[in-house]
Amino acid sequence: MLPRPRQAANLPAMSAAPHNVIVYLIGPPGIGKYSVGQILARRLPARLIDNHFWCNPILQIVEPDGRAPLPPAVWDRTNAVLAAVLETVATLAPPERNFIFTHAVWDDGGHPMDFMIAGQILSTAERRGARALVVNLSCAAPDLAARIGREERAARLKTTDAAQAGRLAALAPMRLNHGWTLDLETTGLSAEAVAEVVMGEVGRGAGGTGCY
Repeated sequence: MLPRPRQAANLPAMSAAPHNVIVYLIGPPGIGKYSVGQILARRLPARLIDNHFWCNPILQIVEPDGRAPLPPAVWDRTNAVLAAVLETVATLAPPERNFIFTHAVWDDGGHPMDFMIAGQILSTAERRGARALVVNLSCAAPDLAARIGREERAARLKTTDAAQAGRLAALAPMRLNHGWTLDLETTGLSAEAVAEVVMGEVGRGAGGTGCY
């Protein structure tokens, strides 16, 4: 039986139709954030803004091969796109709209730039008055190798280097100072099963920390 997160009195239970909720999926490349996000976007419903939504306008110009390192200046350009997207979410999006964000982490415990991006996303939630659920996804190296090497990833300019799976699966999670957080181990789970757990947590609408 899966343990339930601690309940927090300052966050009321959500209704059957959640609104103005942000689900923030964090994990290494290839773990299934986009696949899970697509399912959540249909079920909540929500607008999916995955990390390639703001990266690909720049990456399409650079034309990465999915394996070679990218020029560092690429990330300054993608961050400018992200800033415009988040400002639009904060100030122009319908107030009841739910959003799914994804974030690929390549470094142990997160790179300083990862924390900067996370701060921007959570600040956007605060500006909207939205409840934000941070979901840390992890899985074993063999599962990650199978997922990261999928052919369809190349079409979205994602890395397909399965040789990186061992290192990426061993990364320490990026820990954010945020009350509503869910740690979810996804080894052996389908995207549908992962989405079901996340939906359950969103439905409870509770603050605290869960571990699955």
